[in-house]
Amino acid sequence: MTGITPDRLTADRTPDRLTAGRTPDPLRPPLRPLALLGSAAPWRATAYLASYLVIGPVLFAFCLATVVVCFVLNITMLGLPLLIGAAALLRGGAHIERARVRLVSRPVEAAYRTVEPMGIRAAVKARWTDPATLRDLSYLICLFVPLLVLDAVALVIWVTSLALVVVPTWYWAVPDGGALGVLRVDSLPAALAAALVGCVLLLVTCHVMTAAARLHAATARTLLGPRTDPLAAAKRLLAEPGPLSAAAVSAHPSAPSVPSASSTGMNA
Repeated sequence: MTGITPDRLTADRTPDRLTAGRTPDPLRPPLRPLALLGSAAPWRATAYLASYLVIGPVLFAFCLATVVVCFVLNITMLGLPLLIGAAALLRGGAHIERARVRLVSRPVEAAYRTVEPMGIRAAVKARWTDPATLRDLSYLICLFVPLLVLDAVALVIWVTSLALVVVPTWYWAVPDGGALGVLRVDSLPAALAAALVGCVLLLVTCHVMTAAARLHAATARTLLGPRTDPLAAAKRLLAEPGPLSAAAVSAHPSAPSVPSASSTGMNA
């Protein structure tokens, strides 16, 4: 026996089991506003949300048009081969979104069922009953408008704060000054006051920007990534033999067996 008690052994091993399978997010932004502004997180978030305003509508239009046309033609049996192409198009759009997630978070892996060589009907059924394909459809088409609104609002708030910070560099180019809400910037003191307000707002809007990007990325990870059991680590811990049993065996390796009553009587 060593000097390690069962309680110490449990304390040393249990956290490792509970945290197994959890990979820390390397792009998690700092919580302090000044540290966040000095990091790359707001600019990665800006690129992630702004690129969706360009790529999202294109993917939505192509995927929606392809799926609608294929299902309409499916009435005449001409749409069966096209449905296979529509599933492939959805997967291609989902792969683009998985690649974009790398800007703000960990990579997202695809998890599609393996389709064996078979007839057209069976191939269409295998692809369109795959939960991964249905989740691609939900993300690329059904959630397009909510995600677009989320990204656009976050970008407007962020760009407005940045414009206030640099207003002393451009206010003079606007005839009779510029109107920024209730504040009219037509002089250098007013421009400096607006820049000060913008600096204060940046401390808040940087968190709004990164939070919106992380929410968008979390949605993509949930729908486009593999399905995982959140209780997998706890179930694995309960299924494995505990350290107390191992400690008990090592403490009494050769415990004598208790003779039964019948064998005692026979020996007597």
